[in-house]
Amino acid sequence: MTALPKRRKSVRRAEILAAAREVFLARPYEQASITEIAERAGCVVGTIYGYFENKRELFDAVVTEFYDGLIADIEPRFAVIEGTADRLRFLVARHLQITVDDPSWLKVLDREARGAESYFGGKLHQLNRRYAQFVMRTLSDGIARGELRADLDPQMARDFLFGGLEHWVRNTVGRGRRNDPTAVAREMVRMLLDGWAAAPAERAAPWQGLEARIAKLEGRLKPAARARETEASK
Repeated sequence: MTALPKRRKSVRRAEILAAAREVFLARPYEQASITEIAERAGCVVGTIYGYFENKRELFDAVVTEFYDGLIADIEPRFAVIEGTADRLRFLVARHLQITVDDPSWLKVLDREARGAESYFGGKLHQLNRRYAQFVMRTLSDGIARGELRADLDPQMARDFLFGGLEHWVRNTVGRGRRNDPTAVAREMVRMLLDGWAAAPAERAAPWQGLEARIAKLEGRLKPAARARETEASK
């Protein structure tokens, strides 16, 4: 009898990750078992340990796969969006879309970020910082372009945004209420920019400076022009 060909390692690893994802989304990390993951993946427990050292490493791999997919989806679209308001509306709406497509994910990430003593400096913390760079870049660029207040603290603004999103999701999605990510993003960004946007006078400052330089130059040219007129009239 001819032996069946062995599965390629990448295929088997993908199957294990898919099974682990189902289990970790279904129950808290502490209650998830390698045995159940192996059963769902159609393999023995020893096979999983051939790919991952322990349950934490497997969980980190599942979360990394989620963030990699999310960031790969955001990057090309973010790259072609200009303007602070449009970028923020896109990022907020995309974040909220997760609650529509797969609400279990935010529960998992929130639970892990709050419950694990080793969160700061850990894998999930690193992934969150990587994901938050889209917001940090938006805020920094907005300040540089004069669209946001020059004294705005980007880190505080980032925390304010994600903290507000977390509370809104818990209060709305957590209660089973339906939401429209695009509409919510539009209203939330409008409220944030009411406090973050540069004042009209501040935004006009570059133009006012140009006008002042032109006026100064004209002031220098007028005496010279009058002198030439006087000389010509003699």
